[in-house]
Amino acid sequence: MDRLTPAEEQVMLKLWKLKKAAIKEIQELYAAPKPAYNTTSTIVRILERKKFVKHQVSGRGFVYLPKVSREKYREYLLKHLLVNYYDGQIDSLKEAIL
Repeated sequence: MDRLTPAEEQVMLKLWKLKKAAIKEIQELYAAPKPAYNTTSTIVRILERKKFVKHQVSGRGFVYLPKVSREKYREYLLKHLLVNYYDGQIDSLKEAIL
């Protein structure tokens, strides 16, 4: 699994919340100033290439769905953090959090 960029992560957080959405629906969840439609669309296509998102035809357009669950990505990030920043020591991570 790849780590997401901050922009990709923002799109995924919105898509996980919506569960299924068109680009316009994803954009509506952004605070002002909202990114351009083309910017959001490009990020979604990148996420599709990275296999985080899939699409379905809906009328004349597409709706996008997460292929990777929020929980699965969260587990990946936690393992990455533990291994790369806490030398695999869960107690060190717990100390940092508490």
